[in-house]
Amino acid sequence: APLVYLVGDSTMATKPLDLPERGWGMALNGLMKDPAMIQNHAVNGRSTKSFINEGRWARIVAALQPGDFVVIQFGHNDEKIDKPGVGTDAATTFRDNLRRFIRETRAKHATPLLATPVARRKFDPAGKLQPTHGAYPDAIRAVAAEEKVGLLDLEAATSKWLQEVGDEPSRKFFMWI
Repeated sequence: APLVYLVGDSTMATKPLDLPERGWGMALNGLMKDPAMIQNHAVNGRSTKSFINEGRWARIVAALQPGDFVVIQFGHNDEKIDKPGVGTDAATTFRDNLRRFIRETRAKHATPLLATPVARRKFDPAGKLQPTHGAYPDAIRAVAAEEKVGLLDLEAATSKWLQEVGDEPSRKFFMWI
């Protein structure tokens, strides 16, 4: 059976079950007939740049088989341009790294899917949700369109949901320490 590889940052990553935090990739197992089909390689604090530089991407490419899928979701850490080990420019290196993921996935006859970052819960005093990812979601959307790759627009979906739920009512869905 084809595998679904999850490649991304903390919002997708598997967390220790004794902690209350969860990445959305953990919930995906419950939606699959065979949860073993999901391989979650997302890691806290990673960007496209650090995922490549640490050799994590090379290990996935080496394991890919024809028919597999790769869901690629970055942006939360790529936007940290003040951190040289993770930051990428949304107009250049970020897009180049996404194209590399797509090209190398397709070379293995697997299917890449891009996903925008999950929205952060940040409301202005008037109760309007504020975007926090800068140009990164639009960069992902543009690369998906250019490369004719499926897009999971998590930023749009989670922004819409958060705005509908509202500032104070949405608080219960987030961890407060």
